[in-house]
Amino acid sequence: MKNLRSALLILAVVVMFPMNALANELARGYSDNELIQILTTDGYTAVSQIEDGMIRIKIDGRSYILFNKPDGDLQLYYAITGVDISYVDVNEWNKTKRLSKAYLDNDNDPVLEADLLANGGISHKHVTEFFDIFLLSVSSFRDFILENDAS
Repeated sequence: MKNLRSALLILAVVVMFPMNALANELARGYSDNELIQILTTDGYTAVSQIEDGMIRIKIDGRSYILFNKPDGDLQLYYAITGVDISYVDVNEWNKTKRLSKAYLDNDNDPVLEADLLANGGISHKHVTEFFDIFLLSVSSFRDFILENDAS
């Protein structure tokens, strides 16, 4: 009986390992279509390609841009318009927050960006977690910007 349990346990591990390995398989990068598929599989429905290397994800009326760089790196971008924020406030954000960077663009609109480097390989899970964490950062960023809006 003990041998049968051991054999069943080993069989279960062997059967489950390939499924886990496939879900976490590392790639040097993904095509735009693969990224769209990863995001839609993760539940995001309004995902579209703007142009080569540029994907828009819309959630609750907000647009996020995913840049798919030629070297496989990914960059997420979010901007807020119609606010008056100083570079001092943006610097404060950058000093106190991790995993993203903020700046004022050419129109003085606050922008939040984050990068996922692909040089060590990335998986579907890396992509979805990168996007999920960025959404959390954007939520905090919006609150911060609106609290410091001088308009």
